[in-house]
Amino acid sequence: MKRSGMGMLLAGFLAAACWSSVEEPTQKGRMEARWAGPDTGQVSAPATAEWCPERGLLEIRAVQSDTGIAMVLYPLDTIDADTYRVVPAAGADSLAPSAAVALRLFSPTVIKGYQGDSGNVVLKLSGSGEISGTVDARSRSVLNGELLRITGKFSNLVVEPQTRGCLPESSADSADTADADPEDPDTEVD
Repeated sequence: MKRSGMGMLLAGFLAAACWSSVEEPTQKGRMEARWAGPDTGQVSAPATAEWCPERGLLEIRAVQSDTGIAMVLYPLDTIDADTYRVVPAAGADSLAPSAAVALRLFSPTVIKGYQGDSGNVVLKLSGSGEISGTVDARSRSVLNGELLRITGKFSNLVVEPQTRGCLPESSADSADTADADPEDPDTEVD
């Protein structure tokens, strides 16, 4: 069964956008990141880390105003200190240990999204259970293919259980047949 890294990143950004306008996170975890290329900027904001054992992923994200950065790490089995190779989100779940990276920017006329396609996320674990690390990723615009380089660090993150969207995806086959009318002969499988 495939997990959709792109879907998780998109869902994470949408949830983060809603969540960030409602309340501020209470933990001490932070992320600082910079990007350079056709768009240049930085973010320094509270960050969260959420573990979804059912899908085998760790989501790290920070949102400052309308700008957001997220990483989804796919460890081999459990959260472990490691170097996670950044790959396109669509295949990240099948290449563990790997990471998907995304950046969302708002300009005066358009929302811009960037997806990581190469680089590394280095994850470190502390004795107290907090995580920290660095990101260095090349990211490509989903609109026009322009390239950015994202660098940054995150620290003092306490991993919490992920409560939204943490269910295994159903297979495409079961989803396709779930809506089929059993009386329609065109929906039968021989």
